[in-house]
Formats: sequence, structure tokens, C-alpha cells
Amino acid sequence: MLDIENPNELLKELREKFLRLHNRFLAVAMDYKYYINTNISDNEIYKLRDNVIFRLQSARFHFELLLQHHNYIEYNIKEIHTAQLPSLNGGIELQMYQMQATEEIYSLFDSLIYHLCSNFDYLFRLINFIHGETELAQPKWNLFKSDKNIKKNIYCSKELIDALDILDQKFVYPLIKHRSFLIHNEHAVGGHQIFLNDLKTRFLATETLINHFPELTFEFGEEKMSISFVAKWLIDKTFETITEVLFEVRDDIIRNQKQVQPIFFSLGPNNTMQSTSVYYWGERTHI
Repeated sequence: MLDIENPNELLKELREKFLRLHNRFLAVAMDYKYYINTNISDNEIYKLRDNVIFRLQSARFHFELLLQHHNYIEYNIKEIHTAQLPSLNGGIELQMYQMQATEEIYSLFDSLIYHLCSNFDYLFRLINFIHGETELAQPKWNLFKSDKNIKKNIYCSKELIDALDILDQKFVYPLIKHRSFLIHNEHAVGGHQIFLNDLKTRFLATETLINHFPELTFEFGEEKMSISFVAKWLIDKTFETITEVLFEVRDDIIRNQKQVQPIFFSLGPNNTMQSTSVYYWGERTHI
């Protein structure tokens, strides 16, 4: 079964990824202020940026909760299995606890899905604001491919439509599709497996979940996957996709820059002015 082998190392890696992505959100705001709007009293870009960062942090927090609660459940199951009282050793109380624990794990996973999806709605609000043609009151990610936007580019630029469409088909649409299934169809609770030699407990990814993400099967074949493993994969894909969106937004800002005199800048080669964001972007391939 595909599972997370070293949770502590994984969480350390996740914090490092989050810091890099956080810096790139800072860089987007810097580029907006350098190329588009230098009004020092206009703080809307920072509010929108911070909203996305908060939602991303919420997703990361729920992933950590999922891992922590899994450890807590595993500890309790081991305690019950090794208890001296026969009524606890494999009896009705153990079965009831396992049922409750399974529902709790999948509830946390569902919350993670909701936060990951919200990231992209918040992100499109940031994109829409930077584009500046028609500001939406309640932006949603999939509005980038609405007929009105495709014909008139009022929510984001044509170049961004093409770039976002590729990322949408690859990851965001399957993610939103799974969220929609959980909200409108039924809750998805998978099974669990206890390994008798060491009493490790693993909760399995549901068939519905795996079917909603064809790339999972493409990458890992027909192997069974734990829900923690899939959660980690979803977090990684979210970070990867948002990173691509931010670099596309950076290119779009530069492509559509206004004639402004920047207030904040750094000196580049030959004392030329450049955006201070150059110190925050990092390498595009470094997620």
C-alpha cells in the first residue's frame, strides 16, 4: 500500500514549500505595485493576496490535523487491542471506535478538499483584480472560461485563459468535481486496514476519489493508497498548480504594464530599475 513513511520529514518539507509559495505571493503584489498601480495608499492587492495565503495555510493546517489525528487513532486502537479485558479485545467497543475513527478521518479529509478548492476561487479573485477590466463581486475559478470572458477578456487576459485552461484540465477541474460530489451526491467514507504484526492502522482512499483523479492511476497504477498518501499528493499538486498560476500572472503583469513611475524598486545590472520581487520569485521549477 502506498502510504506516508516519514510524517515529520514530510511536514518539514511542506513548511518549506509553503514559505516559497508565500514569498511568491509577496512577489506578485510587488510586481503589481511596480508595473500596474504605484498608489501607496491603495492596499487592496495586499488584502487579496493575504486572503489566498490564509486559505492556503488553512489547507496545510487541516493536512497536519489529519496526520495528527491518524496517529491518535492508531495509538487508541493499539491500546484497545492489547487491553487485558476480553470485552475490549476485538469486541463491540473496538468495532464502534473503528467506525467512529473512520468517519472522523474522512471528515478531516473532506475539509482539506474544501480548503484546497477555495484556494482557486480566492486566486481567481486576485487575478481578476490585477486584470482590472471588470471586477467581480464573487469571483469563481471557472469564470475564466465563461463565454463572456472568452469573447471579451473582461475577467482576465486571453493569454491567461489559455494557461489556466491547461492547469484546470490537469488538476483543478478534477478537484472541484470531487468537492461537488461530496457536497451534492454523498459523503465518501472508505475502509480501513489493521496490520496484525504491528497493529498499524491505515485508512484507504475511496474508489470514487481515485476515479476523479486519473493522474493518480497514471502515476501509481492500481496500487492501493492510504487517504494520507492521497492527501499529500493533493497538497503537492495544489502547490505545483498555484506556483504555475503565479508565474503566469507575473508574465501577464509585465505584458500589460502601465506607464508608471515606481516608488519602490531595486537596482539591477548597470543601475537599471527593477522590481524588488526578483528576490522572492525563485526558480519556477522549484516548488
